[in-house]
Amino acid sequence: MKEVMRSRHSGSRASTHHTAAAIILAIATVTALSACVDARPTPTPTSTASIDGGTTEQDNLNEEPHDDGEVSAAPEAGGDSQAGALEAATAALEAFARPGLDYDTWWAELLPHLTQQAGVAYEGTDPAQIPVRQVTGAGTVLEGSTEVSLIVQLPTDAGPYNITLTRAGGDAPWLADRIRPAQG
Repeated sequence: MKEVMRSRHSGSRASTHHTAAAIILAIATVTALSACVDARPTPTPTSTASIDGGTTEQDNLNEEPHDDGEVSAAPEAGGDSQAGALEAATAALEAFARPGLDYDTWWAELLPHLTQQAGVAYEGTDPAQIPVRQVTGAGTVLEGSTEVSLIVQLPTDAGPYNITLTRAGGDAPWLADRIRPAQG
């Protein structure tokens, strides 16, 4: 019996030694691979002179960035911009407020009015659960509007709704980023 116990105990020790050796080998491998990754040479910028002695594109890339600490605000949305935003917000809310449509039709007609982020957020929404059914009057651009971001408030049969619109620049179309009740 003692011989069997001794045999089991020595087998357990051998197994433990094999496991410990495997762990040490794994750690050594990871450490060695990490050293290889960290040992890669870092490219150094080179400067090349242009034929006429002026600066080259590479010289401009080598310059340190300059930050004068000034932050410029986006310009306030002008009249034409606000009119375009009112139209875009109304079209987006009218496409959104159609609880009687099947999902595929509702989604296909709403998606062109949305930003990519809003598309992700509203995908899978059940149109039957949308409480608003129609826009009931003219909208208002809320204070703080800029040429690239603003909020339009529209009256509806379910109370006022806020439509947050954004665009990449002054010539880009307004797209709805959020459509929500004004109090929420």
